[in-house]
Parts: sequence; structure tokens; C-alpha cells
Amino acid sequence: MIERPTTERGRGSQLTSIVWSMQDVMTVRKNLGARVRALREKRKWSQEDFAHESGLARSFAGAIERGEKDLRLTTLVKLANTFDIRVAQLFK
Repeated sequence: MIERPTTERGRGSQLTSIVWSMQDVMTVRKNLGARVRALREKRKWSQEDFAHESGLARSFAGAIERGEKDLRLTTLVKLANTFDIRVAQLFK
């Protein structure tokens, strides 16, 4: 939970805080990377094989698996197509 200040209009414009429930970006990246690695290993592909199949650079593929990269939608679609799954299944 992250607390962020906000101004509430009305009774004297008091400064209050609202608790925001947010997913941790690093956790999402790490989980996605672990899922990509599991899918790759299930197919018995090396990172180099995976990079070739997906059209990504090997170093970029490795960074995805380590949870180091924010991915664009186009990259998520490319990953899903490489594994012949839906984009949503990357997050399961």
C-alpha cells in the first residue's frame, strides 16, 4: 500500500492522504520474466534459440527473463505468438 497526499475540497481544503492499492511493477516484471523462462525451458530452447524464434536480441530476451525490462504491447504480442498462446496467458 502506498500513501499519496491529495487535497480534499470542501471543509477548509484539508490535506488528507489516500491509500492506493497498486501492484508493484518490479514484482510484475519478475513474474512475467519467470513465466517467459518457464515457457522457453518447456520447449527446451536456449536463450539464443528463443531469441531466434521470437526475433528479439538474445541480450533483450535475457533481460526480459530477469525482469529488467518494461515491455511494449508489441513485444508482449510477439512473445505470445512465439509461444503460440494468448497475451493474457503470459501473466498466468
